[in-house]
Amino acid sequence: MPNSELEKCILATIHYFNLFNFPLTAWEIHKNLWLPRDKYDLGQVNSALKSLINNNTLGANEGFYFLKRKVDLVFERKQKYLLAQNKMKRAKPYLRLMSRLPFVRAIFICNNLAYQNAPEGSDIDLAIICENDRIWTARFLCVLPLKLLGQRPTAFSQKDKICLSFYLTRNNLNLKKTAYQNDIHFIYWLNQFLPVYAEQDLAQNFFLENNWTHEYLPNLNPFQTNARWQIDKQSKIKKFFELILSPKFIGLPLEKFLKFFQLKILPARLRERSISHPKDVVLDNTLLKFHDKDTRLEISKKWIKAIRATNY
Repeated sequence: MPNSELEKCILATIHYFNLFNFPLTAWEIHKNLWLPRDKYDLGQVNSALKSLINNNTLGANEGFYFLKRKVDLVFERKQKYLLAQNKMKRAKPYLRLMSRLPFVRAIFICNNLAYQNAPEGSDIDLAIICENDRIWTARFLCVLPLKLLGQRPTAFSQKDKICLSFYLTRNNLNLKKTAYQNDIHFIYWLNQFLPVYAEQDLAQNFFLENNWTHEYLPNLNPFQTNARWQIDKQSKIKKFFELILSPKFIGLPLEKFLKFFQLKILPARLRERSISHPKDVVLDNTLLKFHDKDTRLEISKKWIKAIRATNY
């Protein structure tokens, strides 16, 4: 049972990551601390962790902290880290290919792989920033080559496939309107985006536009991408094709046609859910979000139930 406001914040944080079987170090707990009322330093977090271990609320092993009797998660985290490195290595050629496609301005790895916690059978989720007024063209150009190369997930094969379910334009980077109230999963999800390719300062601009999440996570800074996963940014061929597809030529008519075509072949369940659940599936000219199985509300309910069981 927590004895202080800081201990409550720590448990709220650990309970969230426990939903994904991810134990945390003290530094990670401090960085990811959920909704603290005051500024706490790492020393205070360490003291609170010792208290929670002494009263048998938490366990610790090899520098990781977890809910009592969850010691096996330490080994699982290490194994998933190795799996994630292999997934990143496998994905890089396709990420490089996508960075060369017209109107793709930034690519982020998201979901579990972004913080190196991907299960073996999982796909590789991406979020893509596109040029303004070219989101449908960019999506078509991203999906087509991956489809032809057999790299898109299917109902029968998802392992290491490239999932393209989130696009936004550079003039629509603030995603607060897409969040539910106290949307813990969405807030952590946004802050775990791992930029592997970004033109100009788009990655920094994305995180600045979404600094409203700092109200909940004041200690969390954007992820820093290891240099070996970053994609270089020069492509003369890309600029040539963007010129051909500019408004002076066929750009706007093509965008309208590709929007019509893609909406036409879109599964009916996605079109229906964009109306019934407009925060889960979004189909417009500045944001495409194809999360027909959006689990944010379910995760929030599980998280709230877990922290209530800790006798807050």
